[in-house]
Amino acid sequence: MNRKIFRSILFTTLFALILALGAVLFISHQEISEVEQDRLTRANQILAAGYNEMGLPFLQSFAGSPYRITLIDQSGAVLYDSDAQGPLESHQDREEFQEALSSGHGQALRWSDTLESQTYYAAETLKDGHVLRTAVTTDSILALTERMGVYFVLILAVLCALCLWFASKISAAILLPLYNIDLNHPLSQECYDEIRPFLTEIDKKQRQIDRQIAAMKNRSEEFLTITKSMAEGLVLLNRDGIILTINKTAKKIFNITDDCIGKSFMTIERGEQAREFFNPLSKVTKRSCEIEKDGRDYHLRFNQIRVDGAVRGYALIVIDVTETKRAEAQRQEFTANVSHELKTPLQSIIGSAELIESGIVKPEDLPAFAGRIRKQGARLISLIEDIIFLSSLDEGSGSAVFEPVSLSKIVTEVFEVLHEKAQSQEVTLKSEGPELVFPAVYRYIYEVIYNLCDNAVNYNRPGGTVTVKTSEHDNKYVIEVIDTGIGIAGEHLARIFERFYRVDKSHSRQTGGTGLGLSIVKRTVLFHHGKIKLKSEPGVGSAFKITLYKRELSRLAAPAEVVRPDNSPQQAAANKAEFFSTENELRAADKAAPAPAGRSETCTLEPKAQAGSAAVSQGRNSSVKRALKTRSARPGTLRRQRLTPRRAALNKINL
Repeated sequence: MNRKIFRSILFTTLFALILALGAVLFISHQEISEVEQDRLTRANQILAAGYNEMGLPFLQSFAGSPYRITLIDQSGAVLYDSDAQGPLESHQDREEFQEALSSGHGQALRWSDTLESQTYYAAETLKDGHVLRTAVTTDSILALTERMGVYFVLILAVLCALCLWFASKISAAILLPLYNIDLNHPLSQECYDEIRPFLTEIDKKQRQIDRQIAAMKNRSEEFLTITKSMAEGLVLLNRDGIILTINKTAKKIFNITDDCIGKSFMTIERGEQAREFFNPLSKVTKRSCEIEKDGRDYHLRFNQIRVDGAVRGYALIVIDVTETKRAEAQRQEFTANVSHELKTPLQSIIGSAELIESGIVKPEDLPAFAGRIRKQGARLISLIEDIIFLSSLDEGSGSAVFEPVSLSKIVTEVFEVLHEKAQSQEVTLKSEGPELVFPAVYRYIYEVIYNLCDNAVNYNRPGGTVTVKTSEHDNKYVIEVIDTGIGIAGEHLARIFERFYRVDKSHSRQTGGTGLGLSIVKRTVLFHHGKIKLKSEPGVGSAFKITLYKRELSRLAAPAEVVRPDNSPQQAAANKAEFFSTENELRAADKAAPAPAGRSETCTLEPKAQAGSAAVSQGRNSSVKRALKTRSARPGTLRRQRLTPRRAALNKINL
């Protein structure tokens, strides 16, 4: 556009200047011709007057003048010519001669044959009837132009240079407002009125484009946010299998970086399944397969992206199924273990009962068989209680009440319960560290300390020690249970907290263990949003380290806000009536199904045959009783337990 404007201005200016120069030249020549003709007419009049007075000698006196003087008689014959070298032809047919005879004066202009000169003629009738003609020859406009050609070329060169400069300046000045237009805000600046409609349309389209870009940006950010937070890997590819986008999870799974974008997916996954899927001619739009990378299992889902029946790309979703498979395996193992653990004491009970029923057992052996049945029943009840307790932890159910818990008090109670067992196995129980008081569920913390210390005593060696260390830091509480027992081999550490997992199954059954103690410990610590770590070395001992965070405990212990939708007096009266009605029903239920004498209101355990098991049962009963006394001293901290059908059934069988 700039070149077009520049050329237009340049050529227009040059053409105008050349026309102006030609016009000036023509007008100047015309003016000079008129002046010359006027001078010739006056000179002819002067010569005529002189001839009338003095005759032919007067004319002959001007023989050397620039004018050509000719005296013609009435017939056209030349009587005298200042430039003639010989006789001249008749001038009867000359225009100026005839005009002078008819009107007394005559003028004429005749060009030379080469158009390089022109001659002006002036004629006047004399007193004697003759005609005096005076002529002068001048250059024509063509001859003048040829003679001044060099000057014309110089003038044109200067004019061309001026036109170039002028055209560049004018074109730049014309285009400057166009160059300065802000296309993002085209109407914010002054510009030519002729392009105002065009700028208005640009502004309209710009706003439309801005809205579309903002919408696309929002969708892109939403897409990136969603894919970035996805637990699954996501890879989008074009129809040739080139990676267009990949989220963080997929990059981590395939161990690649952002450099993979723009490369073929086959460079990072060369499996046969992927190669078969990237076939645009295939009519199968969805496929799935499983791969293993770095010891983890992944489920790959390929989906074709079709538009108008043609394959435009592929979407790949990578799902980590390692934990799912592991959980499924653990569930199957748990089901098998529970079945086995429940089946073993039941078979023993059924076998002993059948022997008694058949009469084979002698009267003096009946107490032994009855004791065996009671022992296996107690083991079965202990197993069921542990399973129920563990399930309540998994589901987050139960009447878990947070209260200030003194850890040294719990440790003292556990040591009292395990004192006889530890003494019989020559194991020393010790506690170190400051007194810790923090909000927690008393029964759960007791179970943690008891299970860890009980295992430490059971798997210790004569002369060994069990030490409970406590420490407090700025933002956490640390509890360590350290023993000098037989330790745990490294291959068992990863599974030691699994349910029913035993390092030494025969030793565990001899000590009356159910295989759920450490699983209960882990779930209890997680219930309090804490962490547990284990360090163990065979032949040296084991150390369990529990970390409870102050902020998490305070948040868990904070009372939940009760939402009261209606605080009107009518609603308050209805709530009060409902409260007393519920209390009366609970009291009636308690009177109808009283707990056996000497048992706790919440939970008691039947004393077991072995010393260690009996100590555990007595310890749990004593801890629950102490908890009830402590809670009864603070009204409102203990919720009354509802008499559910399950609890009523357990009460009937002395549980």
